[in-house]
Amino acid sequence: MGWNEWLRCLRHDLVKRVLWPARDRRDMGGPVQPGELVARLVDDEGNPASAEAIWAGLRAEAPAPAHAALATFETALKSALRAAEQDDVQGALVLEAAFEALAANLARGDH
Repeated sequence: MGWNEWLRCLRHDLVKRVLWPARDRRDMGGPVQPGELVARLVDDEGNPASAEAIWAGLRAEAPAPAHAALATFETALKSALRAAEQDDVQGALVLEAAFEALAANLARGDH
């Protein structure tokens, strides 16, 4: 699997699912209900899974799992997940910029 395909999987399986609740709340406005921003995720078999578990699987499948850009993204992912748990819309939305930065980094061939 090349970087482009891997990034598509990352976006589909994790990033957009983690971002949806925060985007929806941002777009609707109003107060955040406790726990509303925490994404409910499932693995490939449809079983409940944590974002961390899905990320670990995706990272293991990356063309270069030890790539420094993945560590930077992982830090942003953890920050966004903590923000979601704390009902912080803007903090959760940082994942979007982190994904774009990762994609740009990999597109430049910084690997």
